[in-house]
Amino acid sequence: MSDYQDSPLSREATPTKLYICLFSTQQQLSNSVIKLLNRDRYEFKCLSLVEELIDFVVKNHGGIDCLILLGDFQSTSVIKQLRQSEILLPTVIVQSDEHINTLSTTKADYGKILAETAANTFYHQAELRLYFPQLAELNSYINLAITKFISLAHSSKTKQHSPQVRKSLIAQQRRLTEKLKERLSYRGIYYKRNYDAFYINLTSEEQEKLHYRLSLVYRQILLDYFDNDSQINKLIDEFVDQAFFADISTSQILEIHMELIDDFSYQLKIEGRNDDILLDYRLPLIDVISHLCEMYRRSVSGQDISLEMLFTVE
Repeated sequence: MSDYQDSPLSREATPTKLYICLFSTQQQLSNSVIKLLNRDRYEFKCLSLVEELIDFVVKNHGGIDCLILLGDFQSTSVIKQLRQSEILLPTVIVQSDEHINTLSTTKADYGKILAETAANTFYHQAELRLYFPQLAELNSYINLAITKFISLAHSSKTKQHSPQVRKSLIAQQRRLTEKLKERLSYRGIYYKRNYDAFYINLTSEEQEKLHYRLSLVYRQILLDYFDNDSQINKLIDEFVDQAFFADISTSQILEIHMELIDDFSYQLKIEGRNDDILLDYRLPLIDVISHLCEMYRRSVSGQDISLEMLFTVE
């Protein structure tokens, strides 16, 4: 187990890191999650016993930013006890039943399972479901889970909760909102962008050079994305930062992606290999675009944006 397991819950030491609490009885899942979460962005606590998790969450729920649960019968017990303790947290539920395993499930079966479970909720209306084939997208799911959780109080469905739960929920949302403001610095980042450096205002030669630089970084992202030992988050951050400050559109990102995929496909065909594997590379595209869209969304105005505008999720 990673040393994340014994990581203390210290909000003062790392005010902009997200603190993740994982409950899983499966060592393989725990290891996979830990590898996907960069220690520069996250602090981590991994627990495998229901009693230990409940005790930890009850004592520290005011500092936990997201809860990740393995969707089995023990997690059902966890959720029941958290409800009894009147504790709500941003939550990602990882479905790992054997019948959803990608090695034994056809695409048709997988689609059916998704459709059957999408409308059900275990914990609260802002929870997210993640399946093993989507595990590489965990970072994006954590961000979205927090965003949905912040908007949860504005939903009429929360009226079913007791006044104490609603009070606790609002306190959690305010804490997370302030943390995201500090973490993403959305108030000031818009003004750091130089309009003259926007892609549309560059000369043709400068546009070609920028396109080339972005392609190089994006190519490395594609090559390293499924390598557990890579620094993929740093590469994505580097790419997104360059794209953001140059005001690159998502359609241009898609163009870069398709250019590289065409190159990879051509190389595979020359080598006499099947290029079906390239379908998996839609995942890094989704990851990059989601990061870039989040930066744009949080910097749409230099004014004091209301929480409803910032965090509302339909």
